[in-house]
Amino acid sequence: MTERTDDVETRSEDETEHEERVYSPDGGVVTSTPAASPPTEAIQQPTIGEDPSQEELEPRTKRARNEEMDVSLLQKGGIYEVRSASGNIYEVDVASERCTCPDFKKRNPSGGCKHLRRADLEIREGNAPRPDGRLPETTDVVEQLATEIRELDQEIEEREDRRQKLEATMAVIEEVSLSRREINQQF
Repeated sequence: MTERTDDVETRSEDETEHEERVYSPDGGVVTSTPAASPPTEAIQQPTIGEDPSQEELEPRTKRARNEEMDVSLLQKGGIYEVRSASGNIYEVDVASERCTCPDFKKRNPSGGCKHLRRADLEIREGNAPRPDGRLPETTDVVEQLATEIRELDQEIEEREDRRQKLEATMAVIEEVSLSRREINQQF
């Protein structure tokens, strides 16, 4: 099987854009690149996959990271269902970068709505199946778990060191206290 390539036309409010999409044999989008578009002077916001400080994040990205949402794959090719904390359910197409929520329909924000950003985040972190329907690579999950275990081991070691210092301090205080009692009893 070979990869299929399509030239896809997308429309924004002001102009028509063309992009080339490459599909994997099982139907998932491998890449999606805009065809020669004019350079823009816009300030680039960090993508959801990066880890900037919360102060640097655009408000929709903050909400995508912090709000309670459930993301599940509906259909191969990148169609996801995102259930928001309010109980609303939106359909997100990560391949065409679209969402059925009112924010996306009315404002079409640069970088997408919080639902699109959350779906992207969940896929990148391996918490949701990839657009081709495959589960995240287990080596990535194993690596993440190994890192978390190392961090916990380090935290346990640091707490044990702190506990030993506190116990030593407590022993000194008890010894001083006993010495004072003995001195007071002599007088």
